[in-house]
Amino acid sequence: MKTVFYASLAVVPWVAVTLMLRWLISVEGWPVGLVGTLSRCVTLPVLAVWIVTAGAGWRSLRPKGRLGWLILMGLISILINLTWFSAVRWTTATNVGMLIRFDVVFVVLIGASLGLERIGLRQLALLPVMFVGLALLIEIGKFDWGGHIKGDMMTIVTALGFSVNAFVIRHIMVVMHEEPVALYNHAISMLGFIGLGLLCGDFARTADVFASTKALASIAVLGVLVAASLPLYYVALRRMDVWKLRMFMLATPVLSAVVEWPLWGMEMSRLQWLGGAIILACLAALIWMEWQMATQKETADPGES
Repeated sequence: MKTVFYASLAVVPWVAVTLMLRWLISVEGWPVGLVGTLSRCVTLPVLAVWIVTAGAGWRSLRPKGRLGWLILMGLISILINLTWFSAVRWTTATNVGMLIRFDVVFVVLIGASLGLERIGLRQLALLPVMFVGLALLIEIGKFDWGGHIKGDMMTIVTALGFSVNAFVIRHIMVVMHEEPVALYNHAISMLGFIGLGLLCGDFARTADVFASTKALASIAVLGVLVAASLPLYYVALRRMDVWKLRMFMLATPVLSAVVEWPLWGMEMSRLQWLGGAIILACLAALIWMEWQMATQKETADPGES
């Protein structure tokens, strides 16, 4: 039961953030730069209070020789957040939840290229199968760059960004606590939203947000959810095996669909269902293989575990 509880801490906020983004940006039509900037105005104070009251205090914000890495993390986060927030304008929360899990594939590929992981033939054989599932899910036969495929591609770029940043953040957290890293992450990525808002004239609608109780409350909730998502994910990561957490994270598109479909009348064709099933099955197999290889390594080198 503890495993399910900690996994829920990681999965549920992620699903809630994606659904709230779709509600604000796609359904309600608020611009990305404005939503991102105003929600960060809530996220940053919440994280700051968290660090002071429950974390390691203000001293934990010292970069400790990782300033360059923190800036790199922030720049990648700008890309991640702009593509993630924008994706929900074009595609469904279910597709976002499904395709963002390609981060597992990218982590394995990046880890292998850096010499941190070893890719077996079985893992490589899964990749073309997954791309078949991807083609079915995004309905490649109905290619329309103005349609949902645009959002799907943005989601895959987001997944790649998450994967690259995972290795950067891992390096930073050798000397820093998780909450300060999350604060730096969100603070720097806010600059991307401000830049987008200024470029696209998003801030012209600021008064409209403050005039709408529903919009203001939704953005505030989004800000709190974003502030909670990373620290809660780290809580889960500290208390359970990585492969188990990744398995639980595969539930995100299912949970998204449970809310999204009846609420907004979303539907998937049979071929999309098949594509999604292929992707999730291959991801589950990839995670399982990763666990097997980690177990074999621990067995071979018991002194290093």
